[in-house]
Amino acid sequence: MVNTPRIMKKLKRALPVAMAIVLGSTAAPLVVRADSSKVVTLGANLTDSQKNSMYEYFGTSSDKAEVIEVTNADERKYLEGVAPDEQIGTRTYSCSYVEPTTSGGIQVKVSNLTYVTSSMISSTLLTSGVKNCNVVAASPIEVSGTGALTGIMMAYEKATGTTLNEAAATDELVTTGDLANDIGQDKAENVMNDVKKDVIEGKLTDADDIQNAVENAAKDNNVTLTQEQIDKISDLMKNISQYDYDVKALKNTLDNIDGKPQNR
Repeated sequence: MVNTPRIMKKLKRALPVAMAIVLGSTAAPLVVRADSSKVVTLGANLTDSQKNSMYEYFGTSSDKAEVIEVTNADERKYLEGVAPDEQIGTRTYSCSYVEPTTSGGIQVKVSNLTYVTSSMISSTLLTSGVKNCNVVAASPIEVSGTGALTGIMMAYEKATGTTLNEAAATDELVTTGDLANDIGQDKAENVMNDVKKDVIEGKLTDADDIQNAVENAAKDNNVTLTQEQIDKISDLMKNISQYDYDVKALKNTLDNIDGKPQNR
């Protein structure tokens, strides 16, 4: 069993480069289909039978959505030497279905993914600037899901024609990953989401107010933070406070995360 917090720390430090796939990848072949608002990403090493099972699982087909193929070369190009080799592997199987919506926040379901969680996907998309979206990330066999996470970002941009703010999302993932090493993944995600909610809803920009929000979130979650951790989270939230987030969409998404949606 791979140590998830350790992998999270190493992998998320690689995400500034990995997100470049999202913003500038031309390696993934794209088949243009009828409904551009729905995008499916498929791991390049799936068999035809596995691809069909994924289409069925997502409730769509190749002629009803645009399709992006994500290869292991895409992942390895950006993660090799940073993420553990066993996490990258040699093949890409994880897939995703992305459908932008007009309300309801970000809804995420995952299946057969051993590393990427629904909360991770939701937080990444939310901080990147996504307001409302339905996402399903899955694989026909158990895999880490890093290919699906990359594909989701690529898919959302393709479906909407927008460029996401990957920098803030990357910083958040790195900070959350480091924190998870010390207090556990669930508590780290809860603290970060609580602080983010307070900062965005309260439109906090003052350094002292943001630090108070961090300390209150830690207290509410029965977590003791070092001053270094408080400073790191506060710096991240100062950055996030500069962006214009949709408060209603934020609430919906955080409610979805708090609800701990089960794997499909």
